Amino acid sequence: MGQPIDIAPLEPAMLDTAAHTLARAFVDDPMFEWVFPDAATRTQKLVVLNRIPLEFGLRYGLMVTQCDRGRGVAIWLRPGQSLTPLGMARSGMLTAPFRVGFASLGRFARANATMEPVHKTAMGGQPHWQLLIVAVDPELQGQGHGAALVRQGLDRADRDGLPCYLDTSKAANLPVYELLGFETVEQVPLGKGGPPGWGMRREPQPTRSD
Repeated sequence: MGQPIDIAPLEPAMLDTAAHTLARAFVDDPMFEWVFPDAATRTQKLVVLNRIPLEFGLRYGLMVTQCDRGRGVAIWLRPGQSLTPLGMARSGMLTAPFRVGFASLGRFARANATMEPVHKTAMGGQPHWQLLIVAVDPELQGQGHGAALVRQGLDRADRDGLPCYLDTSKAANLPVYELLGFETVEQVPLGKGGPPGWGMRREPQPTRSD
């Protein structure tokens, strides 16, 4: 049996490592291949883009967790939390178009706008936890780090008796999330010429008693 995977809050000193973790993990994600079609610059631009939600999470109290000193990362929105425009601007979004390209950021914004109605329909206005991002450095994938990060948040939602939501644009992720209790509620194309995206919901499950 392997060593337990320790999950802890992301520390500000780990921010650069975490941003590179997200970039390395998402470089072959179909949505980001569409958003950033130039493979030669994709990783660099993903570092810029994915640093923004990390900055937001640390600044505004999202549940941002990590393992292996930032080589595995998860960002959860607690019930009632959202990525506010002002907060995103203060976290780096204002300069992002100049660093990643206006067209690319436009595709990214359209993909998010496409998934928002799916999210709203899936949750029906209920309080819930949202798994915004989970990523593990490719060198550590397949060892249980991602599942451990997700389960830590799911346990919190289960203690609250609340459902969870996530969306993904990578078909290979679907069976992984299904094993964790999520079910697909809708599949939609992420904009003209974009790949499909899936919205997934998980009902609260009974908590284990010792």
